[in-house]
Amino acid sequence: MHKRSFPTLALMAVFALGACTTASPSSSPSGSVAPGASAGASAAASQGVAAAPCAAESSQKDPVMEGVEANAEISFWTYYLSPTFDEYIKCTIARFEAAYPGTKVNWEDHQATYLDDYRNAINTGTQPDVANLSNNEGWVQEFAQAGKLLDLTKNAPKEIVDQYFPNLFADNLVNDDSFQFPWYQAIAVELINTKIYKEDPANFPTSIDALPALCQSIKDESDTLCDIRLTVNDYLTQMTYEGGVDVMNADRTKFTFDSPEAVAWLQMYADMVKAGTVDTDALTTALDRVALLVFSAGQAPFYQTGPQLIRVVKSNNPDLYDNLAIAPLPLGKSGVTQPTSMAISVKADTKFPNASMALAAFFTGPRAMLDFAKLVPVYPSTPAAYDDPFFSEKPELIEDSARPLAKGIIEKQQNILKPVPHKKDVNDLVRQAVESALFDKVSAQEALSDAVAKANALLP
Repeated sequence: MHKRSFPTLALMAVFALGACTTASPSSSPSGSVAPGASAGASAAASQGVAAAPCAAESSQKDPVMEGVEANAEISFWTYYLSPTFDEYIKCTIARFEAAYPGTKVNWEDHQATYLDDYRNAINTGTQPDVANLSNNEGWVQEFAQAGKLLDLTKNAPKEIVDQYFPNLFADNLVNDDSFQFPWYQAIAVELINTKIYKEDPANFPTSIDALPALCQSIKDESDTLCDIRLTVNDYLTQMTYEGGVDVMNADRTKFTFDSPEAVAWLQMYADMVKAGTVDTDALTTALDRVALLVFSAGQAPFYQTGPQLIRVVKSNNPDLYDNLAIAPLPLGKSGVTQPTSMAISVKADTKFPNASMALAAFFTGPRAMLDFAKLVPVYPSTPAAYDDPFFSEKPELIEDSARPLAKGIIEKQQNILKPVPHKKDVNDLVRQAVESALFDKVSAQEALSDAVAKANALLP
């Protein structure tokens, strides 16, 4: 089970397969994936799943807003989508301009320097009206807290807000309000090596608590270790989702990740290390590909990752590819998983707030998201898009077999970790605590309590 290196990389991996980054839950470089380079579209096309982005007919409709300003001219920035998705973007803009006669959209795609470009645009007064921002990398939160984004909870029409999964619209709230429309989502799944895990993949554990017993059973039967990777870059998030841990007290004045829940979470992994049921090289590596290569070599029973990375397995080990299955991720005590999503936000002081919101809603709506999902393995933030047969038909390729599972996975995504002060420094303390408990025979309680004391010393 491969844990998730959170955000933008995940989405990027999708696009990076298209362009090159990660989508997964904790295992890949984390992040928000940008579909963007060339592989995503070309791979989809070669599989025969890419629908013409300019197709006149669709099972879904574009959202339409009232009160859009006449003759509005809007600037729109995307992240790593050109040139792979030029046709899709241009067709969607053309539909938008036809739906709102007199409007004009000026589109720019920015890539490696996107964040610097956006910050510079704010400083020079040229911030785009509408922009593709990452939820997982904290971009939405950064610019909303700085007062640079439009409050969509207060300004967007209810019928627009209602088109999204509620938990995704509520991702990265600032003062209980949303400053983003959720766009494309990434998901993680368990890849199953059916030569080692010989049970029905449909019976794969649904709870993380069941993994220790499963790994012990697999070791006893096949002398094979589980390929689990901890989220070394974001332990606080992992313990929150898996262990149901409150990392800070209610008034956010003290760290509390040495609670009984936190100790039980860490002890679970320490016990697996002690039992010798997990590959310790993969467990705490900062390099996602270490664990991925263990699995793709056929040396592990299962592995958590984004379905788009199945192509890496296919390239490395065609025999394993022929023996792959997919299962949903087992959930932790929180009962939800972290969203890995890109978003679209609107400039706070745009001259055309209604037109800008309309464009953001258009790209994130069911029709545009369905078109996008048919080009690259990303998933809509709108429940209606999943009504299309594309998401219910049995895919021919294993890398697409997560598609019928996607809606159920997306429904269980929710951001439950509040902003953490000094998060990078605190994570470094937690990382040291985790490793001392796993490898240095320090008790989980002692390791975490020592880290909490040091973390609290960072607070005012």
